[in-house]
Amino acid sequence: DQSQFTAPSAISAGGTPDSLRVLVTDRLGNPVTTPARVAFAVTAGGGSVSPAIAVTKANGIASAEWKLGAAFGLNTVTATVLCEDDKPCGFATPNVTSFSITSFPAISAVAGDAQTGVILSDLPVNPSVKVLDSLGKPRVGVPVTFTPTAGGRVAATIVSTGADGTASPGKWTLGDITGDQTLVAKVGFASITLHATGTGTADHYMPAQYVAGAFVTCGLGVDASISCFGEQPKVGDSTLVNKFKPTPTKTTARFKSLAAGMSSPSHLCAVALDSSLYCWGTNSLTDTTVVAPAVVPAIISTLSPRQVPSPIGFTQAAPGGAFNCAIATDENIYCWGDNSSGQLGDKTTKNHFAPAPVSGGFKFAGASSGAIHACGVTSDGVGLCWGGNGNGQLGTGSTTGTVTPTAVSGLLTFKSIGAGDSFSCGLTTTGKAYCWGNLGTGSLIVSTPRAYATAPDFTSLSVGGFHVCALTADGTAYCWGNNTQGQLGDSTLVERQAPTAVATTMKFKSISAGYGHTCAATLDGSVACWGLNRAGELGDSITVNRTQPRFIVTGVKP
Repeated sequence: DQSQFTAPSAISAGGTPDSLRVLVTDRLGNPVTTPARVAFAVTAGGGSVSPAIAVTKANGIASAEWKLGAAFGLNTVTATVLCEDDKPCGFATPNVTSFSITSFPAISAVAGDAQTGVILSDLPVNPSVKVLDSLGKPRVGVPVTFTPTAGGRVAATIVSTGADGTASPGKWTLGDITGDQTLVAKVGFASITLHATGTGTADHYMPAQYVAGAFVTCGLGVDASISCFGEQPKVGDSTLVNKFKPTPTKTTARFKSLAAGMSSPSHLCAVALDSSLYCWGTNSLTDTTVVAPAVVPAIISTLSPRQVPSPIGFTQAAPGGAFNCAIATDENIYCWGDNSSGQLGDKTTKNHFAPAPVSGGFKFAGASSGAIHACGVTSDGVGLCWGGNGNGQLGTGSTTGTVTPTAVSGLLTFKSIGAGDSFSCGLTTTGKAYCWGNLGTGSLIVSTPRAYATAPDFTSLSVGGFHVCALTADGTAYCWGNNTQGQLGDSTLVERQAPTAVATTMKFKSISAGYGHTCAATLDGSVACWGLNRAGELGDSITVNRTQPRFIVTGVKP
């Protein structure tokens, strides 16, 4: 049979084609139905074509991707049908077709290239580019997209060209990476990269402990003081102004641990060096004079850490929605606040504002509270949950709530359990992650622990509002669940039903999942965060969400 080619419509000059497509036909002009091999080759202009040999599909079409060469001018690719010896078939005439594009400098730098500046500062010259057509005339009103790297930013990311064909994004602020940083300007398929050199060294935020909460991040310093940044009143500095950098809480107390609630609105609690407990934020519910015990708790804000009026000594805090739980020195869990769903675990649904032990007389090694439920792990690894269960978050095999600690189904031995907004997850002593309830990813309610068959073994696990993160033994971070704010850190906004690796080469020694963001500490103690940045909880004033980890920078050394 005779074969011939017909070329597709040409893509406009100056652009890099998405693909080349050729149609192989028989002597009657019909598409070939048996696979034919087509060889593509660059014959002018450099560049590349892939694959070099393509096979026709059922419609007789073979395709390849063509990338133009770096030099401007004529670019040509040929396509030829191959016979069984991988040589051009000689019986078909013609047995070659070609594609050609004359490339030209559609976009060029006008100003702002090759600058030097201190990291995290504005460069002295605003960058600008010019866009021309194939005749060298300015293109007017064409949108240009500007994308900085290394955590840098520009005043405007999309700017249309003016009457002279130029566009500028305004100030270019460098990111926190020393050395080469780039700004990519793109229009259509054409792009140009501007470079800048960042000088200085970034001081990373390196607290002894830290926690990501609901629109806030807090850290415990080496001096046992607590600093926070993000949304008020959870910063705890007695003001109502959101903070974008670590800001000391207003208290003279010194602390040994801290924890954050995941519901919104929410609060934080911390255990002081003397084992007393302090809480602040919204619904911290530490003042019995504000709301009568018989009244369902109202929304109450505490602007700075306030001591819980109780003679009990505590070892670990577990703040929830409109209630609190904490492990006392006697190893039992004590709870107080809203009890409308039985989340205080005392066999009733009556509110109370003084810490009281959950029923059962258990000895606990860990505790965590969600919106209307709480969970604990006993000293011998038994998982117990109580409170609201409309989403199966208690893991008991039903959606009926309980007012007392009830065993999680499955006879699993847990290292830890975390309570999210409407779900729970646990890490077994063998390193396996299990979740139950509703992670908010559109999946059905799971009322018993569900494992992840393809997930690696983990050494630690942290549960946020609607997502979960965990670390492997080598410090690799995985996250899954809701990802509408980029809190999974995999460079997308796609929800994940199973553990998915965070898009970074960083290795971590700890991780903390918040309501809509996540933070993790690298092996040297530097904290990086990603996800929602509504109020500065990522540690900067840009309030732009991130889909990958970036270090929190507190200053720059020359």
